[in-house]
Amino acid sequence: MGSAWLLLLGGVSMKIKSTVWHLIGAIIATVFGVASFFFIVGVFGLPASIIALVLFIALALWIFQCPQTEESQS
Repeated sequence: MGSAWLLLLGGVSMKIKSTVWHLIGAIIATVFGVASFFFIVGVFGLPASIIALVLFIALALWIFQCPQTEESQS
């Protein structure tokens, strides 16, 4: 029973570490995205920045919706 409990705690511990790393990655990606948007605003102006943002979001959604083939799932 002790080793099973240790394995259970190890799995939970790994899941928490994974969640923390996902949160850190999401925060870094958000900061990078905001900085990039403001850089584009400064260089190209607001209308071009809004168009680029809409295109980026549409492309991200399109890629997310694409079905995965069996080779890319493994």
